[in-house]
Amino acid sequence: MSRAKILVVDDEPDVVETLQFRLEQEGYDVVTASNGLEAVGSARIHRPDLVLLDVMLPGENGYRVSRILREEEAAGLTAPRLPIVLVTARDLSSEPDRERMFLEFAGANLVIYKPFDLNELVEAVERLLEARRAA
Repeated sequence: MSRAKILVVDDEPDVVETLQFRLEQEGYDVVTASNGLEAVGSARIHRPDLVLLDVMLPGENGYRVSRILREEEAAGLTAPRLPIVLVTARDLSSEPDRERMFLEFAGANLVIYKPFDLNELVEAVERLLEARRAA
């Protein structure tokens, strides 16, 4: 079985470098993008198995990029059943209705708040990839 490919999208180079290093340690192939338009193009070209998507990006924000990826998925331009994890510093966990609204708009599977625990993020990635394989 081939290694899962993860698209990491963030405009902060330190975040990208940290995530890429850790995910590659876990055996994943990692491709990166630093803005929304680059993320969409990269998803078309690389057809990742999962996307870690920062919300605050130059150009298109992560919510909009996630929605575009869902539309592209429906059109067959990106991988089917693509898990999308929004990563944001704007913590809405104390506002579950608002958090749910943003997730539904974006079509994302999960939101993780910065600062995040790398072990918990890797566990979430593994759970989502396992659920995708089982579907």
